[in-house]
Amino acid sequence: MDFLYYKFDTLGLSLAIALGCLIFLQILHFIIVYGRTAFYKGSKKVNDKLYSVSVVLCVKNEAHSLQQRLPTILEQQYPNFEVVVVNDASQDETEYTLRVLQEIYPHLKVVNLPISVNNFHGKKFPLSIGIKSAKNEIILLTEADSIPTSYDWISEIVKGFTENKEIVLGYNAYEKKAGLLNAFIQFENQTISMNYLGYAMLGNPYMGIGKNLAYKRSLFFENGGFISHYNIPVGDDDLFVNKVAKPKNTSVVLSSDSIILSSAKTRYYDWVMQKKKYYSSLKHFKFKDRFLTSLLPVSTFFLYLLFAASIVLGLPWQYVVFAMLIRYIFQIICYYRASLVLGTKKIAIFAPLFELFFLFYNTIIRITTLLTKKKRWK
Repeated sequence: MDFLYYKFDTLGLSLAIALGCLIFLQILHFIIVYGRTAFYKGSKKVNDKLYSVSVVLCVKNEAHSLQQRLPTILEQQYPNFEVVVVNDASQDETEYTLRVLQEIYPHLKVVNLPISVNNFHGKKFPLSIGIKSAKNEIILLTEADSIPTSYDWISEIVKGFTENKEIVLGYNAYEKKAGLLNAFIQFENQTISMNYLGYAMLGNPYMGIGKNLAYKRSLFFENGGFISHYNIPVGDDDLFVNKVAKPKNTSVVLSSDSIILSSAKTRYYDWVMQKKKYYSSLKHFKFKDRFLTSLLPVSTFFLYLLFAASIVLGLPWQYVVFAMLIRYIFQIICYYRASLVLGTKKIAIFAPLFELFFLFYNTIIRITTLLTKKKRWK
């Protein structure tokens, strides 16, 4: 019990105050930002208008995914919608598969692009063609490797278009599988989602995921579509939202029937490429949004730095560990509650360990991303 009578010198007191402030600020972040998702109860304002909807997706060599997943989109329980699929010069059986599906589902519209048409990097050009070909005002985006978790997906997302709302952010989950890679994917996706969805609900929307994102067609054309960032091969979803989203025109829908489920990467290389794509886009965000996305990782780095310094310099470990435990409790509660809302893998108890791993690993990825040459979308 000697630690109860420990007398702090000037350096020790400064370390203790700095450590305490960082822990307090991070707990506030867990409660205020992550807590919006963790304790999500839905919006009090719900749209009951049945908008006409165009579900738009771009595909490239996705014949198998289309066979397995597109019917669930085409069979949505919604009275007035079409599905627009842009086939970007696929070399497999994609075109044939879509022709077969068109015979069964008359509301499927297919736009086939020859290989010479898309002279831009990425899928912004084919996606623009899909939106231009759509006949309805509400554009709902998804991808070929994704499938709605409910036949009421469209109905749920449309509820977000209340008065003055022009953008609706939905949640994209990844399939649960055994193994450490899937646990990494689940944790990181949940972390990123809690951050951008939480800030959106707080009035600062800064990104969206194109696997489950809706906006008004007029908004897209009024803002010039992707013209301002056509030269960037990524960001057909998050960069557009970062540009046009405002506190009053964006809403979030997180009901269980509104979630999209996507295929999770099974190879570390593919997962790393996906991460690099995200960070390539992130560096083009507005400054304040880059600051907000870096706030927690940077403060966590300094938190562990101060934690190590406190132990090395002989501060009573009981105080330091107790303070960190309080932080971990808030963190684990938020991750656990959010996993119930989002339907993610229940790995909340390991959140502190995953956080420490990603603190260093993501730093490496961000550095290597700056040195990686641009690649075409495929």
